[in-house]
Amino acid sequence: MNASFWLLVLLAAIVSPLTVVAAILTAAALHELGHLAAMRYYGVSVKRFRLTAFGAELDAPALARLSYGRELIVTLAGVTVNLFCAVLLALLGLRTWREWCFVFAGAHLVLAAFNLLPVVPLDGARALCLALSFFLGPATGERITAAVSLACSLALCALGLKLSLELHSGWLFAFAAFGLLWGTLRQLGLARGGKSV
Repeated sequence: MNASFWLLVLLAAIVSPLTVVAAILTAAALHELGHLAAMRYYGVSVKRFRLTAFGAELDAPALARLSYGRELIVTLAGVTVNLFCAVLLALLGLRTWREWCFVFAGAHLVLAAFNLLPVVPLDGARALCLALSFFLGPATGERITAAVSLACSLALCALGLKLSLELHSGWLFAFAAFGLLWGTLRQLGLARGGKSV
């Protein structure tokens, strides 16, 4: 496990109730299980699994041999699991009026929305790259995705700073935004070295 994962858990525990922390960790675990289940379905084995503040990093060389459509399914499997769980938990909450159901449903929705951002290394950026690569070719798809990712991460940083300075809150959002920018710059540095975004 990466140190950034434990830092995120510590920050969440400091600023959030235990129920919220448990909801986020559960949603994240189910998200990653969605990816792993889809990979297993397509016969892709994972050589290395590492947790970071922005989810799991999976080393699965066979993933690159999948078709664009199958890799897109693997990429969006985690978000699909989160959306499915959010609906089930919300329905359970409406039926039982248990507050924890809504907290857990909200965690799933927030995680799904966050992962759909078109920012490297999130699932939304990978899905965008796969779609663009299918229609425009891999090199063009990667270049456009890199530009969109950089623009979005810079916009999130600006929004995080604005909220933090004007409202004197939102520091956790700003921290996450700068973490995404760092992840984007790190991935783009790897892309220049010959590896894909």
